[in-house]
Amino acid sequence: MEQNSEVQVVIGGKVLTMSGSEDEMQIQRVAACVNRMIKKLEGTEIYHSLPADIKPLLIELNIAEELIRVQEREKELEDDLQMKDNEIAVLKQTLADTQLALERLEGKSKR
Repeated sequence: MEQNSEVQVVIGGKVLTMSGSEDEMQIQRVAACVNRMIKKLEGTEIYHSLPADIKPLLIELNIAEELIRVQEREKELEDDLQMKDNEIAVLKQTLADTQLALERLEGKSKR
């Protein structure tokens, strides 16, 4: 059974106790991510004009948008890696075919 970590973090100037199955550093990284987004949005004029109950929603939407961008980039990188793996496989096959042809030519020239 996994043990939950309880960690005190500061999010938006408030001290909170978070718990989860992740280690303390991961929980701190999550809190830091939320804090970065809060600070980013607090630097905008529109954020300050929003009603208090809408501000958390804006933070959530921005974090979700960032997550989607990262997932899309991850997919692009995975596709690129797969393409490169396929290219390597083709090149290896071409090399093997070329080596075989060379061995045959060398064998014929010795006769």
